[in-house]
Amino acid sequence: MATSPALCYYIGVKEGSARNRNAGLVIAFTIAVGIVNWFFPDYPGFLVGFFNPYIILSTIIAVSYGKYYGFLTLGLSALVVALGLPVAHSIASGAGFAIPAGTWPALARLAPLPLVLAIVEIYLLGIIRDSLTRGDRKAKDRLVSISRGAGLLKRQVRALNAANQELEERVSRQEDSITSLFSQVQVLSSQNLDKALAAILEMTARYIGATRCSIWQHRPAEKSLALVARMGRDPGSNAVTLLPDEGTIEGWVVRNTSMFSVKMLLTNEPLVRMDTGRNILTMPIVVGRRTWGVLNVEEMPFARYNLYSERLLQVIVALAQPALGRAVEFESVVRQEDVNPVTGLPSFPELYALLQLEMARLAVENGTLAVLVLETANFAALIEQHGREQALLLIRDVARVIEKVSNGQARVFHYKEDPQLAVLYPGLDADGASLFSLTILEMVSLTEWKAKGQRVYLEVILGFAARSRTEQSAEALLSAAENLLEMQKV
Repeated sequence: MATSPALCYYIGVKEGSARNRNAGLVIAFTIAVGIVNWFFPDYPGFLVGFFNPYIILSTIIAVSYGKYYGFLTLGLSALVVALGLPVAHSIASGAGFAIPAGTWPALARLAPLPLVLAIVEIYLLGIIRDSLTRGDRKAKDRLVSISRGAGLLKRQVRALNAANQELEERVSRQEDSITSLFSQVQVLSSQNLDKALAAILEMTARYIGATRCSIWQHRPAEKSLALVARMGRDPGSNAVTLLPDEGTIEGWVVRNTSMFSVKMLLTNEPLVRMDTGRNILTMPIVVGRRTWGVLNVEEMPFARYNLYSERLLQVIVALAQPALGRAVEFESVVRQEDVNPVTGLPSFPELYALLQLEMARLAVENGTLAVLVLETANFAALIEQHGREQALLLIRDVARVIEKVSNGQARVFHYKEDPQLAVLYPGLDADGASLFSLTILEMVSLTEWKAKGQRVYLEVILGFAARSRTEQSAEALLSAAENLLEMQKV
């Protein structure tokens, strides 16, 4: 790893300061010993006797700071003994700046042996000190390396614990995931587009762990994507609700009908230029033969971002697309002004328009379709006893029972008269329509109906018809159901 010039300068300054400090200590201690030696003029350099402070100081310095500082101390001591003290004594005696006669011959006679012993001691102690210092430095380096490795292991353990916790939660969630998924698919099967979008976001939050996600509808005529549903933390008043389909990741997903994952930013430079930090996982939603919009995961825990979550998100979108297509188709046919204000059910023109669309589609796919017409025989009596609004609310409750029995597959409309309901059930043949009719009559008889808190009874009759041939028209199918209904009145 390269070292920055600033760091090199800092290290150099620090090492230079340490050398200056050590040299200053060596000079100070040597002068201090020389001052002590001043009071013992008969023992120059303490070369006579077994105790020599100069040699002891040199060995102590060598042990403390290394052999080079030991030799420096010994050299300074020699200068103090050979030059400093003789000159100082000469000046003190009034002889001026000179070295007294006989000083150096006396030192030359006494100094060789102590000097050689001092050099050997300093060298050996210095080597021992340097060896111990290197060992200590290696031990510190190993300790730093071990500490760094321990820190890395701790981070890895935390990551593994998070992943393990995610796996444990994933296993525990599997116990009720099928039941929850089934109930959500039932909501998706309703013809209410807002409920279907909310169910998709709820499944995304539940199974993927998304803390913020949104659905955007593509509007090709306007070359934009509009926000139609959002779940999670409110991003604020400046939140974007309209995006261009060019230059955005959402638009890229729509144009290519391909999933986006944030890991693609590592290898795709065009996506990097479009990224605004808003996309983690973005899935296209295909309705019919076109890409209707996108599901975008904006925030999720890091531990939940993995291949399993990507696959699970693909499963959610795959399950949602058929039901969402029916909801989009239903909303495109049903106009808000043609919905009954009391029951919330669309009227007969919407039924007829949607039936024609289904018949045209089935002519190509050769599928099945059933139509049921129900009538509340005692509707007039209910109006007389409880009022028209309460009677219509009972009709609404019957419609809800039908939707529940069909698991959201059936679409309920008002028929030609107020007491009548029409049920459009794709994928049901004559046998299935007969069984479904019996189930409805049984549920109506077993349900406790109330109007203004009072128990009431409903008399329901019905007729049904199923698409039996390719050339059969919508009028013929409705007429067959009406005829069977009229036969029930006889």
